[in-house]
Amino acid sequence: MKKTLIIGASHSGQMAARELRRLDPSRKIILIEKEKTTPFIASGINLVLSGHICDLKEAITAPADLEKIGIKTFFGYKVTKIMWEYKKVYFTNGKNFYEETYDELILATGAKQYLPKKYEGMSKVYSYKSFSESESTLAAIEKSNCIAISGVGYVGLELAESLLNVGKKVVLIGSGQHLVHEYYNEKISDFLKNKFKEKGASLYLENQIIKIEEGNKGLSLQLLQENIDCDILIIAKNSRPNSSLYWDRLILLPDKTIKVNQYLQTNYPDVYAIGDLIALPDLITKKRVRLSLVMDALQTGRIAALNIAQKKLAVPEHLDISTTKFFDYYLGSVGLTARKAEQNNLIYEQITVGDLTTTKATVYIDSQQRLIGAQLIGKQPIQSFLDLIAVLIRSNWTMEDIYCNSSAFFPTYTSFTPLLNEAAGIYLNEK
Repeated sequence: MKKTLIIGASHSGQMAARELRRLDPSRKIILIEKEKTTPFIASGINLVLSGHICDLKEAITAPADLEKIGIKTFFGYKVTKIMWEYKKVYFTNGKNFYEETYDELILATGAKQYLPKKYEGMSKVYSYKSFSESESTLAAIEKSNCIAISGVGYVGLELAESLLNVGKKVVLIGSGQHLVHEYYNEKISDFLKNKFKEKGASLYLENQIIKIEEGNKGLSLQLLQENIDCDILIIAKNSRPNSSLYWDRLILLPDKTIKVNQYLQTNYPDVYAIGDLIALPDLITKKRVRLSLVMDALQTGRIAALNIAQKKLAVPEHLDISTTKFFDYYLGSVGLTARKAEQNNLIYEQITVGDLTTTKATVYIDSQQRLIGAQLIGKQPIQSFLDLIAVLIRSNWTMEDIYCNSSAFFPTYTSFTPLLNEAAGIYLNEK
């Protein structure tokens, strides 16, 4: 009987376990996880603050069904050593010590937030990637009035909105000029800046924390231009692959992601790495991009399971697709932004259609008239629109293809296809 060990019960790890059980009912599968409660939705704090859930424990995806489908689990156990040549893993909960051999090993330990050394030992500096970290952070939030957040990406802004909505004073600190610049253009960034300022947030952009002093009543943060006081500081950036356990033997990329081939195998063919541990070539630029989103974790977990079950399937090149919601506006991004196109010396044009009352879309087109990216914002849910655009990008549709495309009609359903038809029509008319 074949035996597969999985280190990490993250979203990718649990997906790999379930899918492998479905594909190979007779296989022995063992899942080892150092946390007692996982996988945990990292935005659980926001869900509590917004009232969507009453307790952080509701943000935990229950692992109970794994045992029911014949997967042996060790929660609260830490892997201490891997004997790569002997295919053996050692792990413990501090009291009991175990060792297991494997035919295949899946690494799914995800990512963690790393705090700079200047924050070490400070009781009023928090991060909240894991459940235990989130518990401590939420308890501190409830006792605080003024909260500083370092980081203006999705994580920092989603937390900031949740805090503002419960009456907290919020200070946002970011090193760049724009908000969520990885996914959106300057106009959307400016729109978000104004919204946060209207809600009472203080923004310190193109800035960074130089020095931090901790007192009885809170923190004093020395920035580049000025000092600010706050009750606590929350770090909402510096997420890195949790790969230190594998540094001694596996080939790593400069950002400490694990190098994998098209089948998600490491330099040891029977060892696979998935989720936040890896980087994949971008569909358009061909440069490797580190994975960081839940859907990427689930996808790589599925594919690794299929490949272990001897049905070889190459992982597709990566296409960025993400979505969120701020102040009742849905936002989404897929493919390249103008900034990323310029960084990669790509010639592009952009067309904007629609309006904020429904959906406003900016699409990016390359020199061969192919759709290569889009950004969406508006009052309507946009998830299905993002998925549609992703399929068009992967299928190399041109503006002529999009202009000629039609959609199904139903009187009470609003299709996004006419917006794309309009954008393509504007583009073709200008040519």
